[in-house]
Amino acid sequence: MLNTDYLGANLTDYQNQSSDYTDITQSRPITLQLLKHYLENLSEVGYELGLCGLLIFAKELRKKLKKNQGLTLFPDQEARNIFSDIYQRLECLTDDILKNLYQLNVHDSNILFSPKVLHLLDRILKQSTTEGTLGQSIVFVERVYTATILSQVLSHLILTLESPHAKQLKVNHVTGIKSLFYDKSMTMKYQEKTIKEFRSGAVNILIATAVVEEGLDIPRCDLVIRFNKPNNFSSYMQSKGRARAKQNAAYVLFLDELDIDSCQRDQMEYENYEEIEKEIQKGFSFEENDDDLKNELLQIPPYRTSTGVVIDATRAAQLIMDYCVLLGNDQIFPPRFLFHGSSSPYKCILSMPANCPIGDDIICQSKKKKLAKYECCLEMVKKLHQQGEFNEYCLPNRNGTLLKIDIPIENRIFKLVDTLFEKKSDSSFEIFSKSTAIFPIKSKKLSMEWYLYQINNDLGFVVPCQLMKLPKFNIYDHDKEITIQVIYLKSIDYTQYRNRLENFCKYLFEYVFDNMNIDSILEFNIEQSSFQLIPCLLTNFGDIDWNRMEIICNRKVKKIQDYNELNDKELYCAYHHENKQYFVNISDDSLIKRTSDLWDMKKKSEDIKTYADYFEHLVPNIHINRNTFLATMKGIKKPKINYLKQTVINPKDDANDPSKKPIYFPIEVLHYAPLNQYDFQLVYKLPTILIRISQLYRIERLRKLFADNIQSYSLIDVDQMPTVTFNDFLKTNENLSFLPLISLTYDNLLLCYTTLQPSPDILFQAITRRSTDENLDMENLEILGDCFLKLIVSMSLYHRYPLAGAGALTVEKAKQISNSNLYRITVQKKLKPYLNVMKINFRGEEANWLPPGYIIKKTEQNQIDNELGSKRYEYQKVKRKAFADMMEAFMGAFLISTNYMVTIQFMKWLGLDVIPFDENNEVMETPPILCSYLQNEESNRTVEKFYKEQAFSSVEKTINYEFNNKAYLIAAFTHPSSFANRLTNCYERLEFLGDAVLDFLVTRYIFVNDKNITPGRVTDIRQDLSNNGRLAYILVACGLHTKILHNSPDLFGKISVYVGDEELFPKDLSPDSQLNKDIAQWADSTAPKALADVFEALVGAIFLDAGKCLNTVWQVIQPLLQQYIDQSLTDPNLNPKRSFTEQGGKIIDEYTETDSKTDITTSICIVETKNGDQYRGCGSNKKDAKYNACRQAILNNRTKN
Repeated sequence: MLNTDYLGANLTDYQNQSSDYTDITQSRPITLQLLKHYLENLSEVGYELGLCGLLIFAKELRKKLKKNQGLTLFPDQEARNIFSDIYQRLECLTDDILKNLYQLNVHDSNILFSPKVLHLLDRILKQSTTEGTLGQSIVFVERVYTATILSQVLSHLILTLESPHAKQLKVNHVTGIKSLFYDKSMTMKYQEKTIKEFRSGAVNILIATAVVEEGLDIPRCDLVIRFNKPNNFSSYMQSKGRARAKQNAAYVLFLDELDIDSCQRDQMEYENYEEIEKEIQKGFSFEENDDDLKNELLQIPPYRTSTGVVIDATRAAQLIMDYCVLLGNDQIFPPRFLFHGSSSPYKCILSMPANCPIGDDIICQSKKKKLAKYECCLEMVKKLHQQGEFNEYCLPNRNGTLLKIDIPIENRIFKLVDTLFEKKSDSSFEIFSKSTAIFPIKSKKLSMEWYLYQINNDLGFVVPCQLMKLPKFNIYDHDKEITIQVIYLKSIDYTQYRNRLENFCKYLFEYVFDNMNIDSILEFNIEQSSFQLIPCLLTNFGDIDWNRMEIICNRKVKKIQDYNELNDKELYCAYHHENKQYFVNISDDSLIKRTSDLWDMKKKSEDIKTYADYFEHLVPNIHINRNTFLATMKGIKKPKINYLKQTVINPKDDANDPSKKPIYFPIEVLHYAPLNQYDFQLVYKLPTILIRISQLYRIERLRKLFADNIQSYSLIDVDQMPTVTFNDFLKTNENLSFLPLISLTYDNLLLCYTTLQPSPDILFQAITRRSTDENLDMENLEILGDCFLKLIVSMSLYHRYPLAGAGALTVEKAKQISNSNLYRITVQKKLKPYLNVMKINFRGEEANWLPPGYIIKKTEQNQIDNELGSKRYEYQKVKRKAFADMMEAFMGAFLISTNYMVTIQFMKWLGLDVIPFDENNEVMETPPILCSYLQNEESNRTVEKFYKEQAFSSVEKTINYEFNNKAYLIAAFTHPSSFANRLTNCYERLEFLGDAVLDFLVTRYIFVNDKNITPGRVTDIRQDLSNNGRLAYILVACGLHTKILHNSPDLFGKISVYVGDEELFPKDLSPDSQLNKDIAQWADSTAPKALADVFEALVGAIFLDAGKCLNTVWQVIQPLLQQYIDQSLTDPNLNPKRSFTEQGGKIIDEYTETDSKTDITTSICIVETKNGDQYRGCGSNKKDAKYNACRQAILNNRTKN
């Protein structure tokens, strides 16, 4: 801990103000955001410290909430209710659960304390036992509340020890002044007191946060433990430096991760920290002795930030090395120091790696080389901090500081409320209303005036409000299309006809349509129903056919009075048939029989002689006239109820249908079916028609919502639109010019008024999941929308943040295109109800279609049903990711039915960052590729000179493209470690953009050239054509790897090994022959990623140099990709892990091996094929080992076949 600043300034004032500031920060009002934060802390304490820590924290938190009730700052009653509910739950948790658990296990340390806490004390005791004397230990933790609670937990645990440790070990903690609890005031005075006690030995275990990482010097401290992982190299070095004992001092890191990969990753990171430490020591090793420079280094004025942080020259050197590690993504890209002069004074020139935004060299002069070097580091730290590369604590934090984006308050509130009680993920399930169960979307209060609509000549319906005009649509009777048009006729007085209309509706859905769960789950209640529609029949004059409807309702169990009533247009039922089998009359005199005729069926009895005997025996309490004709019938199949999509009739099923044989009944056992043959064919299509009407009603509302808000086109009248077929638009689309290869300049993209607009068909496809079992689904549209979203967001971020590194841009892009962000947009734009998830089932146990006028009965069973239960009629259940998929599918729908301009306007309305407007609402210019200090007339000559020196013309010749601005080409081949190029930044920003351009162009090509492509196949091909191994192969096959500018020995070695693989790159093959090789060999996971990065950077460079022209980029890269694009369309090189699993392979074993000589740990994976062959794969982590093992198995299997 720094007790003073560099010159001791403001120390007294700071001490006087510290206590007051502490009181202010600790008495701040409780908000929902703070409350959520506290609850998260409570959960983390339980996992990390155990039951004892959880109980202590819960008590303190309850006390804090109770004292702060007067300070709560909740804007509405709902928020106050949430606070009250949480407080009551916390009281219950503390008093009824945790206290009892503690009392029950008071003597069981394994339950009261976490394994991590137990191991912590064991390690402290081990150090004490080894040394023979009681040493001093510092335990560094990440959070203030962890220090506060761990101090108490460890004290409780020490009391369980036997003497002398129980009395000798004393624990205290020191943190920053922002403490969670009232009675833990951590003023500067308290900090000094605690440090003094630790220095004197009165306290021998100090729990501390980062506040004492720097500057605390305790000579007797012999053990430093990082209870939590250090955030960066600087924190690692500072905490390690607290172990100051001269002998046997130990520095211990605790690893929390349970899986091997995470532990290995952290271990590699720590090993990397050690390498950096060595680099620092190596980089500052000169003939001068450090002790000789100590006083001279103190004379170099430190750098002071506006927040009071003081950085001296020695600290600056550490920060520069730490920053270079971040630039290299944890690889070591050290800065370059050059010296001029063979004698004093010496001039030092500091050059940073190419991806550092400070392109200027730092030049300092001093009487000693090392002093000059330290001064350069100090000056560079100053520039980096002022540039925004260092945070407020003057620590490297590039991704967190460059993109300071103001998140709208409504987005913050949404995130807070969304995750207040439960952490959500893409796989979290959501239950939401089913749109087809809500029709029309108006008040449920019934009015006197209803509106009559015609469906076809005979069928109609009435609704309580006038509907939007709906387009014509098709339903399908097997392979026959039936076009439906909904036509408004007139208004009617509903109260006058209510009883007759409702009776007809109930007759249809309770008697005509069987097995719809009426009575058991559903009941009629038009006033409460969310589906307020009543079907009816119409006359030829467009009036309701009351007479026909009344006749139909009177058919219910209407008996046949006389044989002469029978006719061939009717349908009949038999009383003794419980399954409502329907029959038609056969008027064929050759088949006539009488009731007195002998019973000639297989089942005979002494009591059954005639047909009359048989039916009197079969049907109780019936008398059969023995002197009349039998009805000659044949059974018929009920008309299907689902006409949503085309189905194929199997001729064999029809030929073997037993209903073709005549059946005989006496008229005494017959009654009329609910409908005659004509009405049955008519009415049975009604549920399908109503489904489509409710769906199209939603789609039309969606079309209007989009048109009103995007304002790029006028809504086309439905009468001018083609019939809605509910078929896959991508398969039926005849427009071969969609997704044109044009220039994506913002001037073009903003000229966007057009007549093009998404049709109802394609919008229906965009909202429909595969689970609905429709003829279409959203998946291909989602893929198109996803790749275009990535492209447009990448373009916008590239323009909006010209100084941001690729890492920062990638982080922000990930936020923009994340499923969580798209889900938020779905909710805020009120688009959730449009998602179509469930397959429609009209009848049976799985029935989920709510008939018009019906509601779910409020029974006890309906309330306790598992899963959705009876709620399936009104609600759907789906994973959260489905809503994000729908948003991307909307983008895909706009993309192929309108143009790029309208699609971007739609994305802009959603709130996505797709157009880089500045503060004056003007589109920002493309950022210059040259460094800022080179924006002058001399720059072009300098670029041309460097271009010729590096012979970059050979690159242009190879790719058959000549750059207008050579700086783009130079930047595309500049690795972050390079010092040679001081004209541009490295390739990372271009690679960020080129990756998105390449993905879009490849995906576009797939859809344009294969209409029947499946979503899974598209994903396979995209992964295949854009993986690092394939792109690296192309770059090397073309000889372009030799042009990469870098100063990384590590990269040089990796490229050398990869290029030297003669199996991949035979020396006698030309580039064309290399590109025509078996593509299965190209997707090599061992290829250095930098090679693929350069390829993508080259794509980005061409894109910008050509004025963002997609066609130009495609003309350049298509010859390089074409050979295996075509082959991938027929035989994609699938992910070996997935292919291996699909072929019946399985993982046998996974483990690690450590080389005793090099101390390098390697992951091993053993896999077994379906026929029992085993293969071994190795890698730096478990993922790579599994990939290589599966790949080896696939390749060997291909060789055998």
